Amino acid sequence: MSAVDAEHQEQRAEVAAATGRAARALWAQADPADARRSWLALLAQAAAVVAAGQTTAARQADPYLARALLGVERAGEVGVDRLAGVAGDGRPIEGLLAYPMFVALNRIGRGMSMALAWASGAAWLEMVVRTLVADAGRAADLVGMVARPAVTSYVRVVHLPACARCIILAGREYSLSTGFARHPRCDCTMAPITRDHRPIPIDALDVFRQMSPGQQRRTFGQAAAAAVADGADIAQVVNARRGMTTATRYGRQVQTTTEGITRRGIAGSRRGRHERRPGARYATAVAPRLMPEEIYRLADDRAHAIRLLRRNGYIV
Repeated sequence: MSAVDAEHQEQRAEVAAATGRAARALWAQADPADARRSWLALLAQAAAVVAAGQTTAARQADPYLARALLGVERAGEVGVDRLAGVAGDGRPIEGLLAYPMFVALNRIGRGMSMALAWASGAAWLEMVVRTLVADAGRAADLVGMVARPAVTSYVRVVHLPACARCIILAGREYSLSTGFARHPRCDCTMAPITRDHRPIPIDALDVFRQMSPGQQRRTFGQAAAAAVADGADIAQVVNARRGMTTATRYGRQVQTTTEGITRRGIAGSRRGRHERRPGARYATAVAPRLMPEEIYRLADDRAHAIRLLRRNGYIV
């Protein structure tokens, strides 16, 4: 990731954060005792604030691409202002901005204190706003890349702090027709690739190594961070959490995962016997795939843990 790419991501994140703060300031003007009327009265103002943030984020795209791709010609004008006032799926933003009010009212109705419910509504609002702004910016980046015929694909730019799911996607290359995978409040961006320009690759392990031990534990969990430090594939460790469950083995409940246990999966291919359970599409390993947390509980020492990590498909 170049200094230009890093600066672009930081600027985009700053716009999203500033717009989120402005929206929360409007939320603070509403009356929790009359939530519906007071917030709806402010909704048009909130939408204008968000649209302005989206416009600012979208207008960052073309100057960034011009700096990142010196000498690369643009095929025509790019009308990114049209990205303001709408969500990524084309819906007007007003409906999304009203949703935090319903979140707060629902929680008040379920017995939560008004103060806590209103605070949760504010958190929802900021999440929605920051996502809308970042989405508009990323859409403008993509439009700007498409407008430059020399751009063939893009790589995902991940800048700390980031979640584990984003980190394992760091540095991956995607075609221009591939949608950008993101979560709410995600501030990852994309960097363009041409035949003559390829960003310096920074993959998931590079990002992991940039983190302090404390950041690694907070982001991945203590056992997962230890597994990566012991040589486990970071994507295998993170993806295992998608299928996390429990099973009765060794006379007690153990943490296992259903991720990657078919014959085609790395872990499944190492687990021996397979069977196809009723209603299942594929045969899966009979022996459970242990989660890293369970491996470190069971291991007698580091060497034993590494053997278990390899047997369970984390060290590939």
